[in-house]
Amino acid sequence: MTKEFRVYYGGTLASQEKLNAIEEIVVEQAIGVQWVAKIKIPVVIAEDGSWKGEKDPDYKEFGRVRVEARIGEGDFLPLIDGRIVEQGPDYDATPGRSMVTLVVHDDTNKLHREAKAEAFPPGKSDGDIARSLLLDAGLGGRIDVDATPAGTDTNGSVTRRGTIMEMLRTIAERYRRFNAYVLPGELPGTSDGCFKKLPDKPDPGLPAMFLTGPEQNIGEFRIQRNSGRAAKFEATSLSMSDKKVTSVKAAHDDAPPAFGESATGGKPEDVRVRRLPPGIGDHTDIQEAVDGAAEESGFTLSAEGSVLPMAYTAILGPYKMVSVNVSNSRYSSDYVIYRVVHTLGISDYTQSFSVRGNAVAAEGGPSISAPQPSAPPAIGFNVQVDIF
Repeated sequence: MTKEFRVYYGGTLASQEKLNAIEEIVVEQAIGVQWVAKIKIPVVIAEDGSWKGEKDPDYKEFGRVRVEARIGEGDFLPLIDGRIVEQGPDYDATPGRSMVTLVVHDDTNKLHREAKAEAFPPGKSDGDIARSLLLDAGLGGRIDVDATPAGTDTNGSVTRRGTIMEMLRTIAERYRRFNAYVLPGELPGTSDGCFKKLPDKPDPGLPAMFLTGPEQNIGEFRIQRNSGRAAKFEATSLSMSDKKVTSVKAAHDDAPPAFGESATGGKPEDVRVRRLPPGIGDHTDIQEAVDGAAEESGFTLSAEGSVLPMAYTAILGPYKMVSVNVSNSRYSSDYVIYRVVHTLGISDYTQSFSVRGNAVAAEGGPSISAPQPSAPPAIGFNVQVDIF
């Protein structure tokens, strides 16, 4: 299976010589944090005593870098597009051990550049506010915002205090499964601004993961079941028009998951009780806010694993959902991908991942599927990576 990667410096596709100079690229992607790439480039001393490549303009501070990869005959997919914010020259007297590491951050930092106060017109929906904030960031790519309902107080106004990202995250907390983030844009040097819900169905572009059987394509799936995370939420809202007080509540298992049953059971006294902060009902339906917080607390399953490089045929990414089959186990379910580490080396491309879930297969019922154990597929590591 052919695996390739390519790099852009300053919006220009890197030459074969520049690609050959790279020893390893590690890209770390995760929900809720800035994406980071570390590019390791060996360096040597020239005859005049200088370090070759030390002053290369492509490696300068705040220089633009984009990394893309593909598996098989598919399209190249961007893993990160951002700026060089750190440089780590690591020089050693022993030949072959000197290295320069370029650290690239994605454009999340553009949403954190300036903190200020800004009032938005009354009656404007949170989705409209999110869109205007992302447009102001100047990311250069698409703006993708899921709709949100208008605030319950049509005369109330929303005020930004802090950075764009701080405001976006404040808004996202009012709704179930919403996140604010940036993704690499379609064109080099651009990023897409997103304010969207996490998916509730597996991504059609991601093959299901299998831990055992003839279709095995992951090496391990280490599960942690954190039942103490589940909670019941309560909140109270005061209507300024008629002075009516509304009290609502919701538990982690009130809304059944799309597949199977809630990952956490227990008696009511086993579950924590939490209250939402005052005033949240001024901006959104108070029941919606409570339902969202309760549903989020129900993601009590987390797992880590890695794909078999010669068997899994797609590139993983956060903010997507994937089906995982752990043989005939209740943990065979659908999981949201929260973190992926891509390691692109001279001879291979590996992916490790972290996922979270809120569902298990029903007790006594079938899991997603139950393949019979068999020997894993033969994997050869003598395949050379084509890089261009």
